[in-house]
Amino acid sequence: MKVTALHPPPFPLPTEVNLNYIRVTLANFRRYHFLKNRLRALTWHHLCVTYGEGVTVSYLDGAEQDRHPYELNQNITGNHAKVGAWDKASSYSGQLSQVNLWSRALTKQEVAALAECRQTLEGNLIAWEGPWDTFGNVSLTEEPIDKLCQEASGTDYFVFTDFTAPAAFQVCEGLGGYVPTPESRGEYETIVQAVDNYLKNNGRECKPFWAGITDNQEEGVWTLVKHMSKLEPPWAVDEPDGSNLENCAVVEGPLKMADARCDEQQCVVCAVPRRPVWKLLGACERYHRNTHFVALQDPSEGFLFRGYSDYRIVRDGSQWLWWDWRNSQTVATLSSGVNGVPIGRQDWRLTRPMCGQTEGETRRLLLTPCPADFFSCDDASCIRLYQRCDLKFDCRDKSDESGCQLVRFPPVYRPDLPPVVNNRNNESSPLPVTVRVIIESADVDTPSMHMHVNLNVSMTWQEARLNFLNLNEDYTLNR
Repeated sequence: MKVTALHPPPFPLPTEVNLNYIRVTLANFRRYHFLKNRLRALTWHHLCVTYGEGVTVSYLDGAEQDRHPYELNQNITGNHAKVGAWDKASSYSGQLSQVNLWSRALTKQEVAALAECRQTLEGNLIAWEGPWDTFGNVSLTEEPIDKLCQEASGTDYFVFTDFTAPAAFQVCEGLGGYVPTPESRGEYETIVQAVDNYLKNNGRECKPFWAGITDNQEEGVWTLVKHMSKLEPPWAVDEPDGSNLENCAVVEGPLKMADARCDEQQCVVCAVPRRPVWKLLGACERYHRNTHFVALQDPSEGFLFRGYSDYRIVRDGSQWLWWDWRNSQTVATLSSGVNGVPIGRQDWRLTRPMCGQTEGETRRLLLTPCPADFFSCDDASCIRLYQRCDLKFDCRDKSDESGCQLVRFPPVYRPDLPPVVNNRNNESSPLPVTVRVIIESADVDTPSMHMHVNLNVSMTWQEARLNFLNLNEDYTLNR
């Protein structure tokens, strides 16, 4: 938002919004307010900045993020607000609502109430009720105020056809979700509604669909794949009837399940917490926003990943395209995605130079929803970082114990030659070297009064030429 005076002296109130910070200007005072949680695309967020008693405070979704002291000592004047566009090259693309400006600083309780849609409070200087003039490609819609809060949470459903049960479990977990098992009529109708919304224009059906349970571990004892907890499913009449040949289950109707062979091709519905941030790693992109994506499913376009900036990952026939829509250019292609989806670590063929590689070469990229303190398995599922290389398989595909190299040596390395500099900053300060001398008695000749000894001399120093990888908090594993 930008509020600016049309008569001298101009004292604007511009606010710059980025993924991990906002920059607010009060007259001549400009500061970055860093966010504790990144903004997510296609997700409603409540942003608020207050100034009172010499302090600017920023809030995201009702929680305080950052603060800066400053004595303004002047009035801010203005007679119009420009919302959604900074200049021709920096316009806003998205949805806006509830833009208000008050002549006082809101309390943290008021900010929290607005963020949680428990209160509606119109600004006395600028009110969202308007009137507003619109210019350019702008459309207006009306939604209930509480929908803004409800949409930021909840569950997204992704529908895939012709999946075996193991592939369904793997893909849904890789998407950051799970295969749901409806235990009530309401849960079943929610899933069916999601399926109908996606398949209604495709002329296809998704009945039956996989349930997220199996009795592979013990015949007749059904457990949820997500939590491995026991469950007594609501079986249909004369079910289950497959003995140890049918160790998976499908949902045939409300409170009607049947056992089935796990290698059958069935429809699957993945339940995923709304709008996780997907990151494409290994692409040498300069800006973080170019590596961020949102998973979507559109009745016309199907399953795709929409980037925060210029990129999309879309399906084109039998292959996946990493597409630069601004320049109408394909960046890379994936011909045979594992289980038919591009998530996880997979080998992409480059169609333009990248990271020192040329067009036509293959590069391994990782498309993952895992947060920073998690390790992404090859199938895109997430485990805690400390579980990486801990001598136990924690990933479903066992990729957490692959490539567990602890020490990386430089191309030319001789352990008997000390480094030229004593740290990675190339400082020329003296290198501290510890000398250890061990005197060993080898032989004593009494008549000649001679003693033969061996001297074992060793030198140790802090080695700056090595890179240590995959170190574990349990030091006994770092050997």
